[in-house]
Amino acid sequence: MHHQALKLPAELPIARYRLDFTLESELRLPEYAGSTLRGVFGHALRRAACMTRQKECGGCPLQESCPYPRLFAPAADERLSSSFRQTPPQPYIIEAPENKQTGYDKGETFSFEMVLLGRARHQLPLIAHSFKQAFQHGVGPAKGQGILSNIAVETPHGWQNIFSDGHIQPHPNTLILPKSYPEACTLHIRTPLRLQSQGSVLGIHRIQAGILLRQLMRRTSAIATRHWEAPIEADFGKLAAAADRIPNHAKLQWQDWTRYSNRQQQKMTLGGITGTWRFDHLPLSFAQLLHIGQWLHIGKETVFGLGRYTLAEVK
Repeated sequence: MHHQALKLPAELPIARYRLDFTLESELRLPEYAGSTLRGVFGHALRRAACMTRQKECGGCPLQESCPYPRLFAPAADERLSSSFRQTPPQPYIIEAPENKQTGYDKGETFSFEMVLLGRARHQLPLIAHSFKQAFQHGVGPAKGQGILSNIAVETPHGWQNIFSDGHIQPHPNTLILPKSYPEACTLHIRTPLRLQSQGSVLGIHRIQAGILLRQLMRRTSAIATRHWEAPIEADFGKLAAAADRIPNHAKLQWQDWTRYSNRQQQKMTLGGITGTWRFDHLPLSFAQLLHIGQWLHIGKETVFGLGRYTLAEVK
């Protein structure tokens, strides 16, 4: 199976950050806190950014220049494919701890990670300020409070601290792509992966490698068009057809996960797939996409951290 490499720059506008909070009171969170963190972020970001205090962004005279809708409630984008046009991919992904810890005591450090895409990287001071305000206000059912004690950026050599005297220091904020890619690798799916087909989430018996690869391809393409200012040039029809022919072997299980929806005032169960998935004889274009997907995630509810995976090369 011969496919040309995707035409990608040496570096992509993607950065992963870690925010550390020293807790001043007890913090209680659900097993996976991504949805909770996204909720408090949205409220605090709106309080910090909104100048007019209108209830809705629609019709606001400052909508074009305000960072809130750009970060949190992006408008429809006619450049994107039909599955993303009305709800474009947001320029951030919250990655909560995966250890299922639900309680943190006063004095402990609570940390989470956040991927920023494109111009959202330049909004890091506003994003950090919003989370700082959220933790001063109180997070979770116990209204746990904490102080922002550190921010670090992920580099090829590990985490680099960038927070000093309350200020964010200059730092590298791009993803440097590797010079070569493995022909065989294993995906370790770390948070529930929710792939949909015809409106329903696929279980372990209906999910297929081709569906996963095509959805990754579409998500990466939409993010490139919207957030990287450089659409990926590729024969996506040819790639989509090739996705079904890649040898693969999956060891998957279903994991239910519950979140509380403030908007719907009820608990919602969001099940998804975890486990491992091996791919062999990968065309270079798919090896590139799978590498980048470690930062972008795949599937539904990626914005609060679902569909996260890491890759391991198969020697």
